[in-house]
Amino acid sequence: MPAFRFALRWLPPLLMLLPAAARANDLLRLYRLAQQRDTVLQAAQYQRDAAIEARPQALAQWLPLLSGNASTERERLTEPAAEFGITPQESATLPSLGSGLPGCELANTVTVGCDVNYTTYGLTLTQTLWSFQSYSQLKEADSQAASAEATYRSAQQDLVVRVAQAYFAVLQAQDLLTTFTDERAAYATLLKQSQGREQTGVGSASDVKQAQAYYDQSAQNLISAQNGLDDARLALDEIIGAPAGHIAPLREQIPLAAPDPVSADAWVASARSDNPAIRAAELSTDAAQHDIGVQRGRGLPTLSLTGQELYATAPSVLGGHHGLDTVGVYFNWPLFQGGAVASAVRQSRALYREDEANLESLRRQTEQQTRTAYLNIVTGIRSINAAGRAVDSARAAVEAAQRDIEFDVGNEYALLGYQGLYYSAVYTYAAARYAYLNNVLLLKQQAGRLGEQDVAAIDALLVTGGG
Repeated sequence: MPAFRFALRWLPPLLMLLPAAARANDLLRLYRLAQQRDTVLQAAQYQRDAAIEARPQALAQWLPLLSGNASTERERLTEPAAEFGITPQESATLPSLGSGLPGCELANTVTVGCDVNYTTYGLTLTQTLWSFQSYSQLKEADSQAASAEATYRSAQQDLVVRVAQAYFAVLQAQDLLTTFTDERAAYATLLKQSQGREQTGVGSASDVKQAQAYYDQSAQNLISAQNGLDDARLALDEIIGAPAGHIAPLREQIPLAAPDPVSADAWVASARSDNPAIRAAELSTDAAQHDIGVQRGRGLPTLSLTGQELYATAPSVLGGHHGLDTVGVYFNWPLFQGGAVASAVRQSRALYREDEANLESLRRQTEQQTRTAYLNIVTGIRSINAAGRAVDSARAAVEAAQRDIEFDVGNEYALLGYQGLYYSAVYTYAAARYAYLNNVLLLKQQAGRLGEQDVAAIDALLVTGGG
């Protein structure tokens, strides 16, 4: 398996020797907070905990089953008087049976009626010897439990991406707000200069109106940017379950490392074998295949060993007190259930085919996303470099336009345009850096290699303490 060394290549050697707590900056701090408070991750954990209980429940069908039972009944018996040793001559002279047979009385000259209590209690022990249905359920439960664990690992990796994306969204919104704030200040200065030039007769009224239009438009941009920042912060607060507080910005210079290994196919191979979402889907498909056996087993024979100890208390007319111990092997074969078993098998087989199709779709989607993230990293490096050159060029154009105005060979309208290009280039440069880091995390997520160490690697690229 090729090595994947994004995170380690970012960490300076000295930084790697420091304790994790000492290195923690705002991104790592918020990620650890999200690990404790994110409701999506909590729901995934509870879902995992519930799903893995399928295995002990399936295993219980192979363990001895002990049950206790007890009952009490009151019965009315009508027996011939001769059964009690009473002759017809005696029954004609006896108004009742007296204390010899409590609860009994003569119904007529030839029968005796008795109200008696009959109580039984005992224990039954059953051990399944063979059941194809139970065997298939145990196999299905094993796959379900493993799938639930893989799904939870996928949710853990997804939390890394969600926190980082929300964090960068705040930084990007802050950058946009800063850009529009600086742009508005520049337009205000230019508007003041154009007004002064008009008053001295050097400039024209049209220059003032053009500068005023740019200045007025910047107010709406500023309002929209502030709203965007508020929304981005709320989205981050939702994940961590508390106000995020300080958000440390990225350093001015960050290393731009190409993917290692350099082959996109290697990353795709890692995604196919290690992506937890794919692994969860594979195990879920295995569980669906075993479920076909579960449904088929409903119509197959079962073999069980049963032992029973029973004790009964009853009047002598019902045999008196007695015990009964039994042990035996029982064979049960449900031969016909109205076609329900055959229907359940067909339904389970169709669900298995559905899981197979979904698994193949997920594999294709993961491969596409892996290749996209890989290409976005490669092109992102070029985009950042190009955006940096665009910032330098736009800054130089603004300075040249300002000199032209000073020497009366240019106008404010051209300067306004160059200033717009400059601030747009500044924002594009910042956005390209966030996109690059997001794609690095996405690529490692697709490859199934994303963890807290990657958060720490990016956290090390932030301005410490906001300074």
